[in-house]
Amino acid sequence: MSVLSKYFEQAMIDVGCQEILHPGRSCLSFNGTNFLGSIRSNATFFLPIALLRLLMLAYHRKTLSWVILRQAIGEFGAMMVNALLVANCWTGTFCLATRMTGRIYDNYSVSLAPLLGTFAMLLMPTYVKTTHAKAIFVANLECWIKSRPSRLLATMRKSRTVGTFCFMLVSAGITQLVSNMNRQAEFWFITPLKPLARQDRETCCLHTVQDSCTRYILKGLQTYLTFSTTLELARRIIVTFSQLRLSRTEQLKSLLRLRYRLILFLTLYNSTYRMVTCLLARARRKAANEDNIAAAFACGIWYALYPNYNIFNLAVSTFCQVAWSSTMERYTNHPVAQMLDKLPCAPFVWSVSMCYVIYSRAYYPWAMSRFAHKFIDLCSNYASRTASENFARRFLVEC
Repeated sequence: MSVLSKYFEQAMIDVGCQEILHPGRSCLSFNGTNFLGSIRSNATFFLPIALLRLLMLAYHRKTLSWVILRQAIGEFGAMMVNALLVANCWTGTFCLATRMTGRIYDNYSVSLAPLLGTFAMLLMPTYVKTTHAKAIFVANLECWIKSRPSRLLATMRKSRTVGTFCFMLVSAGITQLVSNMNRQAEFWFITPLKPLARQDRETCCLHTVQDSCTRYILKGLQTYLTFSTTLELARRIIVTFSQLRLSRTEQLKSLLRLRYRLILFLTLYNSTYRMVTCLLARARRKAANEDNIAAAFACGIWYALYPNYNIFNLAVSTFCQVAWSSTMERYTNHPVAQMLDKLPCAPFVWSVSMCYVIYSRAYYPWAMSRFAHKFIDLCSNYASRTASENFARRFLVEC
């Protein structure tokens, strides 16, 4: 499948949008029906996400109020509108370009068709901008890694040892950048603390004087155990209760089908980081910024418990975000930095990522993550799957 684009012109001779996107139907009929269908399929995809968002808002603010409900409903509506515009712009532009030019172009027809619809992200709430751009970037990174023909990369992605070591390096990199910043804008599973201005034998650690080392470590363990378990339970509840045909016994089994290794990884990752910072500070009777970096590197070893593309790519994505924020903060008075800081980075990442995910659906479906498959298929009411299968069928017949 990775060489399909090389034979595109040969396979697409005398082929139009009807053969690829909507066999047996006119463009107008297909796009009208697909728009209505995509409303339903998008609601199916985004409703669980909106419910999780509502739960997290209530968890962090320790209350459930009308303000929180209104925010969650508004963000759900924004997600729906954004996805509908991208999906239907893609199908509409694909048909329009094919009808106007009389042919299907390689990258232009496939990749750039949704571009106009992606510009709607400029109008979306901040939460939708950042989470959508990051989620699809992480998914595309997995596809890119899997689809590379390099033997070295193939060996690296199959090795748990190499993956763990790389994660440890990225973990240390994130912490090194964040510990030198005035504020941490991007979420990560550990939050580096700066050494206190005045330190003595009793207050040499990074945490506050009020907490003992044991209490500080156990607090992190409890927080992330509760956080990860709650998140996993919420995910399973939404999945389970969407399957109404299950019996009570099957529903209970489904609820208990948590990703226990993920929960263990997050809990140990944070608590080990806290423990190592305390051990290093106690050993030399003085805390230092370097303790954060060493601890972040050491706690990354727990990635071996749950080697996962999503976790690894999330770390890479966070590192890129933190590196950007750190650079903007460091050169905050430079004219170029001020100009770049005004650019809508998240919408730009979203636009490029959506074009790439459409390209991947056509040429690298085997390398895409399950999330990316589900996202693009549901948001387009499975039009992307139809197009991908018909593309592949044409290549098999003609090439």
